[in-house]
Amino acid sequence: MADPKILPSPSASTEPPSSPPPDAWVAESRLLLPQWESMRDSTKIVIPISISRVNQFDAARLDVEMSAMLKEQLVKVFSLVKPGLLFHYEPELDAFLEFLIWRFSIWVDKPTPGNALMNLRYRDERTSPKTGKEVRTGLEGPGLSVYQKILYCISTVGGQYIWSRMQSFSAFRRWGDSEQRPLARHAWGLVKHAEGLYRASSFFNLLLFLYGGRYKTIVERVLKARLVYGSPNMNRAVSFEYMNRQLVWNEFSVYLF
Repeated sequence: MADPKILPSPSASTEPPSSPPPDAWVAESRLLLPQWESMRDSTKIVIPISISRVNQFDAARLDVEMSAMLKEQLVKVFSLVKPGLLFHYEPELDAFLEFLIWRFSIWVDKPTPGNALMNLRYRDERTSPKTGKEVRTGLEGPGLSVYQKILYCISTVGGQYIWSRMQSFSAFRRWGDSEQRPLARHAWGLVKHAEGLYRASSFFNLLLFLYGGRYKTIVERVLKARLVYGSPNMNRAVSFEYMNRQLVWNEFSVYLF
């Protein structure tokens, strides 16, 4: 009986797989290095924060209400004096009240009464960390510097006083009348052009604020003073709709005394 033919095994006829080049692991490590770095160092991720635009507007309205309430109290003090005495010094009175609010809030690294009720504070956006181990909620960052505080006072308190006094003076002198001298009419034209430019800039800044939620006024945008939440656990301390005048006055008295 003849022996059956011995067939060659498949392994004997198949060639062994080629080994990868010696530097293949180097190329793979370079491809995976960015992903590994992003997963390993998560502190480089910028935490996005969104501050309610309604809260910022409500805080500004509350500050105006508190200033009006304090002005009402001061007017009552001088009610027995000569009538109309405070009418001629109304710009000075408003500037004094605004300076008083600034002195006992922003200057001492505290939020204004309206910002405190809305759980907001000013932050120096120039030096605030965006990434790093100290960033946990994105609300971290130092308050305003002394330079920013002084410029804020000059631009808000001083600017409003100068503008109010200039308007009252020009209206009393009737700079806009055609019978006035050319210099007075030219000054009146400059005042009207400055007012139009400021209104246009404020409108453009309002559009930017509604889009990005930062810097509701031109002063805040120039100084890089951003409103952020003082505590990440709550968006606002109280509701503006359910707050009465007595509560506002008590809150403001805490800041003064």
